[in-house]
Amino acid sequence: MIDYRTYEAEDFILDESFRRWALQADPQATAFWEAWQLQHPDRADVVRQARRLARNLSDYYADDATEDRIQQEVNRLMLGALDRSAQEEEPVRPLWYASPVWRWTAAACVVLLAAFGYWQYRTDTQQTAVSGTYAARVEQAGNALIEKTNTSAQTLNILLSDGSVVSLAPRSSISYPARFDKASRTVYLQGEAFFDVVKNPASPFLIYANHTITKVLGTSFVVRAYEDEPDVQVSVRTGRVSVYAQNDYERARQTGDRQLRGVVLTPNQQVTYNIKGDRLDKSLVERPMAILATIPSREQTFDDMPIAQMLLALEKTYGVDLVFNEDDLMRCRATISFAEENLMERLDVICQTVGASFEVIDGQIVIDSKGCQ
Repeated sequence: MIDYRTYEAEDFILDESFRRWALQADPQATAFWEAWQLQHPDRADVVRQARRLARNLSDYYADDATEDRIQQEVNRLMLGALDRSAQEEEPVRPLWYASPVWRWTAAACVVLLAAFGYWQYRTDTQQTAVSGTYAARVEQAGNALIEKTNTSAQTLNILLSDGSVVSLAPRSSISYPARFDKASRTVYLQGEAFFDVVKNPASPFLIYANHTITKVLGTSFVVRAYEDEPDVQVSVRTGRVSVYAQNDYERARQTGDRQLRGVVLTPNQQVTYNIKGDRLDKSLVERPMAILATIPSREQTFDDMPIAQMLLALEKTYGVDLVFNEDDLMRCRATISFAEENLMERLDVICQTVGASFEVIDGQIVIDSKGCQ
């Protein structure tokens, strides 16, 4: 009995029974080969290839060609098939692709879907941008708010219901409730204002200003958030302030996520929020101010005092973190008097005395010293 399992396409073509099934639909041959295919599904691809080749050779069979002639033609067709298989196969296209009308319709659908996706993206982006504006936030607040706008050239002082004071700069507006609720104290700012907030741990104070939220418990600080400027800036005079991008803060509040991206500021530190880049950059204010109310004037005198103690005194006076090697600088002593110099100028004098240097890194002042020179 013939073992057809070892046959390749050219072997099937030379088999008389296979040709009667492939070309003549002989009932007996058809019954045999259909049964054989069911028993050997792994040979289906070879059988299909053989039937295709058999049909291409139908003329030779009709002419009663010799086996040698048939074999030559099979070899020619097989070589052609190999050459075609080495090339990239033409993709199978659905029937509707043949119709120009359907092709144009499909193309139009793709364009419309792309346009809709872009429109949706632009709409979401614009809604996000609008929701951070002063007018949009005031409208969304819903409650009746008092609005103050400073159209003068002088600072306008406003007393809030909790005793906090807002010093509103010219060309600025602020909206706030007549009375704050117990859970939180929320105001909306466009422009610049200095806040002196009464401390109340049970009711945080929130300032919405141009895509940012500033959160405090009780402190004094400045917020600058003009809507025609690319950045928002918050600088702290006393206490601690947290500043967040509005989208991050509201998303975290809705999802309960505690990993909130924000910046914590202490006295004489500031943060700049770049709206377009969605970036928070922390630094020191340009001219740090003394925060101790007990200092009657700006004069400071250090008489034969270790440099480390001078730096600790400046740190306490200005509320700025000074990072230095205390052990190295405790052995260095000097006598220095200051009058009207600001913090940076005082640090310059001290560092020159011992051959040190300093730089501002992430809202801190890092002093590099090798000890006494």
